[in-house]
Amino acid sequence: MKSAAHKSLPALALLLFAPLAAIAQPSDQQIIKDLTKPGVTKVELMPGPTRKEWYSMHAQYLWQRGAYVWQNANVPEYPDAKVKYTGLARYHYGASTSFREFKVADSEYFGLPAPSKDEMLGMIRERYLKFLGWRANAMVGDLHYMRIPKDEGVTWHTPNSFTIPVEIAYDHKTSYTEVTTTDEIVDVRFYRDGVNEPWKENIVSSERERKDGAVRTYRADELAAMPSMKQELEEKQARAAMAALPAVNIPAFKTEQEVFMHTHKVLREGSRAQAEAYLMQMLAPSYFMEGSSTQLNVNGARLVNNALDAAFDSRSPYAEQYCPDPAVKRQQPGQLEWWNGTQDKHTRMTVVKAGGEWKNGQRVGETWKITALEVWMWNDKDNIARIKSYEPGALCKGSGARGSVQPTGGSSGSAAPAQSTNTQGGGKGGELLNKGKGLLDRVAKP
Repeated sequence: MKSAAHKSLPALALLLFAPLAAIAQPSDQQIIKDLTKPGVTKVELMPGPTRKEWYSMHAQYLWQRGAYVWQNANVPEYPDAKVKYTGLARYHYGASTSFREFKVADSEYFGLPAPSKDEMLGMIRERYLKFLGWRANAMVGDLHYMRIPKDEGVTWHTPNSFTIPVEIAYDHKTSYTEVTTTDEIVDVRFYRDGVNEPWKENIVSSERERKDGAVRTYRADELAAMPSMKQELEEKQARAAMAALPAVNIPAFKTEQEVFMHTHKVLREGSRAQAEAYLMQMLAPSYFMEGSSTQLNVNGARLVNNALDAAFDSRSPYAEQYCPDPAVKRQQPGQLEWWNGTQDKHTRMTVVKAGGEWKNGQRVGETWKITALEVWMWNDKDNIARIKSYEPGALCKGSGARGSVQPTGGSSGSAAPAQSTNTQGGGKGGELLNKGKGLLDRVAKP
């Protein structure tokens, strides 16, 4: 009996330790072997043990170990480039510790040529407002400096995206009376569509480190009068855009009818750039940012863009749908509506006298300014085909017969009631309008 009991002990020990062997974690050597796939040049495990972690998504435990995996980046233009993946090697937990996956958390590329530091700073300057972001709204004056740290360089996330750290210092409004000097390290990320493609205009700037320094105090009205860096940059950009437009001559308009006539002529005979330059000089001050004569506000940009987009639609421009001498749809002081060639769309425009200066208690030097311009066009395929179907000269034959511009005594368009120039109705007024000429004829021969 005693010898039989001793013989049964090894078998019992095997049964007791069998569950422990079944859930043994994968060894470091096994993990490195499993991660060494074709193309992998190096595998390095993170310090620390392999841990058991619960994953609710899979409703099970998994063994996991942090690891770095290097392999060829497969960038044809740069065959020696490598990519380093940072992630977690995961294994099934339980009866089988088989390899499940390598979950990549981050990647970094090496061996890709980066722009020089001066080039990268130049790229940031070209995208200055995007780089400054929210800071520009409160900044007073330009950056004290902008530089790339000596001991840091480019981090490649993909062959088409990298990040560079940038050190900056600037003054910004931190209250109604205080300006604070702040030092920051900002990570700036650039993007492109391909290794041979240009870098995109859009960049992402994210704060890494920040330190507030000296605080200076000003009077509230003094500080409020200081423009923000965003305002200064946008004004500079607006002036550059204005300077790039073609030079246009603005006549010394004597009457509002001359303004209507010339605007119509610019839309018909000028280029889009010429029309934009004309509108930028003719818009009322209310369409510009306060204190600026070149930077449009939201309403000004909407008016200009809508009018130009309609008038210079490549499918059928204003010159194709409106006649040289258009018939008048409706007129009142400071306002005119005129028909297109088929008299089923129209353009509406209003003007006022604005600007000038005070002299001896009188306002002098005012000039005509546009307060509204709405251009209505046919832009669907069938109606464009209808417009184009007219033989040369047929569309505008006898144009202007439905109405003529009548002289108005007002200059602001706010006093007299509307005077319809439609041909509906009888009487001498209707006969006069039926016999009247169009806009250009009336202005040319008052």
